[in-house]
Amino acid sequence: MGYPGLPLDAARSIDEARRNGTEPSPEIERSVIWKSGSDFEESTGTECLQQCNDVVEATKASGASHGEFDSQCAPIVHKALSLSVQVAGDPDFWRWLTFTQGHWGAELVDWRYGSQRRSHVTDASATSPRLARSVYYGLGPMKKGMFAKLWLCADRMHVENRSDNRHEYDGIDYADVDLWDSHIIDVDYGSVAAMARAFVTVVRELSLTRGSPNRPDEPPGYRDLAKELRRRQATVVFELFENDEAIQYVKDVWNERESWCKH
Repeated sequence: MGYPGLPLDAARSIDEARRNGTEPSPEIERSVIWKSGSDFEESTGTECLQQCNDVVEATKASGASHGEFDSQCAPIVHKALSLSVQVAGDPDFWRWLTFTQGHWGAELVDWRYGSQRRSHVTDASATSPRLARSVYYGLGPMKKGMFAKLWLCADRMHVENRSDNRHEYDGIDYADVDLWDSHIIDVDYGSVAAMARAFVTVVRELSLTRGSPNRPDEPPGYRDLAKELRRRQATVVFELFENDEAIQYVKDVWNERESWCKH
């Protein structure tokens, strides 16, 4: 059977129609292609979107932040889809999840990125979401698309059958959009799962603030730490670290901050 994908051109056509305020042609579903590899049921994608929608509704009701939505939705996307590495690494799959099935996934992206939510406003027309930047729908780098990014964040944190009694997605509940976007997804060392987990663990356990590397008058924070870790990546093989070793290494770097931080 294989798994479904939506080519970039077809996804762009749907996106353009939505931006023009028209419904995408029903024939766009014919653009879906099935690729050889791990089998994937369409119903699995539908169930994932339903669960994500449930999180949206709960977030609307509670007035939770964007970061809290991401931290709740990421493990759902990861667990509900249960993807192989092949499928998870294919941007066509993420475009399929976003734009097909009545472009339900795209509507969730609209809500998350299209406009700032204002829970105190009761006029529905004032809170209706606008369309987001195209990159969040998977029309740019794969890791920038909302669903792919959520999966990647959860996958970096995921440790099955943990021996330390922590939750299998321990760390994903740290609701800081800047940390995840800029210092897990966007940086190269974020692709080393043990280092990504270690960075989040240290930031959370030590309650590190963001800091500002370009302002020496402010105390250092995790942005300074991330910058120093990236600098050291050229000479340290992060890929060889086990979880505990990575955590200790990140802690050691932070504890030595007076030697590398100009603050």
